[in-house]
Amino acid sequence: MWNLARFFLKNSPFFTWLLLTIAGIFLLCQNNPYHRSVWFGSANAIVGSVYEAVSNVNGYFGLRAINEDLLERNGMLEAENLHLKEILLKYQDEEMLKADTVTTYSYKVAHVVNNTIHLAANYITLDKGSEDGIQQDQGVADQNGVIGIVSKVSKHYALVISLLNPNFRLSVGLKHNESIGSLLWDGSSPEYALLEDLPRTAKFERGDTVVTTEYSASFPAQIPVGTVEEAFDQSDNNNFLTLRIKLFSDFNRIKAVHVIDNVDAEERRELTN
Repeated sequence: MWNLARFFLKNSPFFTWLLLTIAGIFLLCQNNPYHRSVWFGSANAIVGSVYEAVSNVNGYFGLRAINEDLLERNGMLEAENLHLKEILLKYQDEEMLKADTVTTYSYKVAHVVNNTIHLAANYITLDKGSEDGIQQDQGVADQNGVIGIVSKVSKHYALVISLLNPNFRLSVGLKHNESIGSLLWDGSSPEYALLEDLPRTAKFERGDTVVTTEYSASFPAQIPVGTVEEAFDQSDNNNFLTLRIKLFSDFNRIKAVHVIDNVDAEERRELTN
């Protein structure tokens, strides 16, 4: 308390000048309409600037909520798109179309809380777990393409085997024809993967799109993966080729993903086993 009093006593000339200045401005504005209008105009400009800054800050922090809503809507659109594809396939196969046909896939939005890209075997941690409906072996994708597959689940978190992991393998194919192979990561770069076991008779060009196939129980068909960068022969079997694939997803910037639930996946796995 004494230090505070000593501070005011030491700086009393300054505080005296400040009080007199404020009083002078008040009296000037009180008795002079012109100065009063100038003062209130300046004050309004300052207050307006403050309100604008606060609005910008609130808008920035509101972006996550907006982004969350967009992700939810995107997931719904993807599910509807898959539903339409199933209906078209039923027409093409000349099967009876039922009015209660429902798509076998659904999407849940999750956020990445941990991610590695430079290890020999990389994993991703999500902020959703078993209490949110996340289960082992569910596929994970972002708005650009395939990310990985759920490996382990706790109540509130899920561990995903990243595509950038040598233990990850996925059935993929060229979008414009029926040639298929296996996608895997060779550890060379987080931007590339390999498409192995592609028949040597397959026709392709640089830039062709690579997508998932119907042989995967974790992903719907036609989920994008990447584009063909180059072909090289590293197989001992002369009947197959290996392609280097430029991945669509930027694994260094993954923030939010869709966890894909296939309601028929368990039945397919049990039958296979």
